[in-house]
Amino acid sequence: MLPEERIIKSRSMNVYQALSKMWRCTFAELQAQCKLGTTELCLSIARLLQEKKIKQVREEGNVYYSLCRC
Repeated sequence: MLPEERIIKSRSMNVYQALSKMWRCTFAELQAQCKLGTTELCLSIARLLQEKKIKQVREEGNVYYSLCRC
């Protein structure tokens, strides 16, 4: 069962704030910073990607997340 929409939105904003303090980071770095489980972080990242607030880039075998500066 998925968490309520308001919970996902709140967690997404926490992830966004964590990313705003870093140039870019990996999933593991975000998970350590935000202290979220895998499912919660995935849902937060998916929401932020859908809203085009963050971007996902693969470099040197790693996936990095950063804010969209659009």
